[in-house]
This record gives sequence, C-alpha cells and structure tokens, in this order.
Amino acid sequence: MTADGLASLWPLRASVTTELAVAGAVTYLAVWRLETFVSPSRAASPGPATESLWEKVVRAAAPGAAYMYVPAFSERRYVVQRLGSSLTRVQPALELTRGVSTASAWEPALLTRTITLVGARAQEHPQEREEEGEAPDLGLLSPVILGRQTARTLAHYVYQALDSYEPRDLRPVDYELVVAAEDLVFVPAVWDPRYVHEANWRLLLREFDGLVA
Repeated sequence: MTADGLASLWPLRASVTTELAVAGAVTYLAVWRLETFVSPSRAASPGPATESLWEKVVRAAAPGAAYMYVPAFSERRYVVQRLGSSLTRVQPALELTRGVSTASAWEPALLTRTITLVGARAQEHPQEREEEGEAPDLGLLSPVILGRQTARTLAHYVYQALDSYEPRDLRPVDYELVVAAEDLVFVPAVWDPRYVHEANWRLLLREFDGLVA
C-alpha cells in the first residue's frame, strides 16, 4: 500500500551463477534489493576524512546503482545483519528473470505466517529448527515475512552494520539514508553451516565462491 493506493510488485528470480558443485536442496531466499543513496556526515569525526565502506561500495558499483540488501525471509537479527551486509558489501551481478518459476509455491509461502488451523497440530517453525543447528525447511521459495516498509527501516540497521566493519560491534553514525526504489529478489542458496558470515547460507552466486569461514 502506498499513498497513491495499492502498488503491484513483480518478484525477480536470480539465476545460479556459482562455478562450484551444488550439494543439498536449493532454496530461493526472498531478499529486498533497495536502491539506496547515503550521505554520511563527517562533522563529528575529527582528523582526516577516510572513505567509508559504503563509499567504496558505491565506487565499485559505478556506473550502476548501489543496492542495500535486506533479507525478507527471516526476522532473526543475525540473518538480517550478516546476510544483508554480505550481499551489500559484495554487490553481486545478478542475472535476473521476471517472476518466479513455481507459481504454486509462491502464494502459500506468503501465507505461512498468517494462517493457523484450529485443532491442527502446529508445524515446527523453520527458525526453531535453525536454532537447533538443523537446516530450516523453507521449501523451494522461502516465505516473505518482511514487507517493503519494514525493509526500508531495516536498511538503516544493515548500513550501520556495514559502516562498523565488525557486524557485532555497532556504533552510532551520523548520516542520511534515502531509498529510491525496491525490488523483491529470490536468491538461490543452500544451507551450509560453514558459511557463518552469510548466516549459514551458501549463496549460489559466483561472487561467493570460496567464501568459507
């Protein structure tokens, strides 16, 4: 919903570009890709100005747009923090297709967080399995549990994690962040606990080949 009424949204699907063998079930993770403009303030930073990581990202992405990535399939802090900052820092060259390949999997995924069957045994939530170290069963297409407005808010969180260099040591920064547009992108991945910096997800993109903890 926008100020002008309902807005349509056509999701994008990123192709598998990894050059490594793939083991395990592939899941397409819902991620918000935000076209973002950030104006950092250095008024409170004494001494010579240094280039921020975001400014390096913008320079590397030029002449294209720089994107902020916010995972849409999880509410867990470390997933948003690690996966979001990793995608934002790397700025992968996604090969995108309009729409998703399995229409039957799309609509039910959107409803998994809002429907409760009275008298039926509650299914184990994927995040509960994740806490126990097991691969979360998200299906082919992950649920979308964070909307675009929430993603715009969490973009600040991802930016601060990125600007701090150390995701677990956030510090206050003075900046202005504006989101110009957003897309919902389904990124291919497999569950792999070795990829701790990507929240245990191995993204099947060439830019993440070899990034094993």
